[in-house]
Amino acid sequence: MSQSVVSGIDGGGTHSLAVAVDSAGRVLAVARAGSLNFLSSGLPVARQNLKKLVGLLRRRLPPATQLGKSVIGCAALFCDATGAEKENLCRGLLPLERTRVLSDGQTAAFGATVGRPGVVVLAGTGSIVLAWNESGQFTRIGGWGHLLGDAGSAYWIAVESVRAAIAAEEGLGPKTRLGPVIRRWFRARRLAEIVPSIHRPDFTKENLAALSSHLAGKLGSRDAVFRGICRRAGRELAAQAWTALKRSRLRTRPTTVCLAGGVLTNNALVRASLIAALKASFAVRLAKPRLSPVLGAAAMALRDAGVELTADVVTNLAKYDLVATVERS
Repeated sequence: MSQSVVSGIDGGGTHSLAVAVDSAGRVLAVARAGSLNFLSSGLPVARQNLKKLVGLLRRRLPPATQLGKSVIGCAALFCDATGAEKENLCRGLLPLERTRVLSDGQTAAFGATVGRPGVVVLAGTGSIVLAWNESGQFTRIGGWGHLLGDAGSAYWIAVESVRAAIAAEEGLGPKTRLGPVIRRWFRARRLAEIVPSIHRPDFTKENLAALSSHLAGKLGSRDAVFRGICRRAGRELAAQAWTALKRSRLRTRPTTVCLAGGVLTNNALVRASLIAALKASFAVRLAKPRLSPVLGAAAMALRDAGVELTADVVTNLAKYDLVATVERS
């Protein structure tokens, strides 16, 4: 007897995760592959990685199991994919009529609140703020990428820190310990020597974003300039959250706000600044994300398949140790 399951895919900019779950929210198979961002990686690479994900899921599922609805959160998108975008990515790999492709921010936000009204602030390598109102309408602020935006993100903090170090060295800004820490991280004797490293073809935005957590660990609140950068990052994210709340016309008070991403998990200065600015703007109820982005995609696929996201279903999804299972795969 065949069993139908749904799949959720978090198609990030550096790697992608996929899960197959049954109607009770139990995870039956997981897979990992490279980026699905067809803008930065290119469409052939994104399709190759999607093919790998789908193939791994199918091989790891019990015999006679059929893949039903699929939801893909893709880092290349702002919102739902156009018909052409979905076909270009998924044609021949997943049934188009049973597959939805949308922004990875949307699937992450859906997972964080399980579709309930609220605001989700995501700050990792990049940054984005998303809001769901009582009618299920979705509002996005930010998410423009490292060249055009991403204020408050790890990349933004790293760039602002390098700029502050340069300003201090040239006498255009206050003294700071950022310069020596940055030089050691790049293994450079002089600050000018980091420029060739940053412009190497293989030096990615993720590489530079990693400097942010290094600085937080080495300096934390001990350097006034870095402390100021982190506090600005929190205020930038709060301003986006406030704008998302107003534009979404979300009425529920206090407003549920979920904080997610490496910056808000690991940088206490940014997190404290964000929370203080949020509370000064509107009534807030802080909450942990209920589900990870890939499980948010799976939950969305379950809903698309007509499955009610009951407390038991969400609990089954939430208790799943996805990271450990992927590492064992």
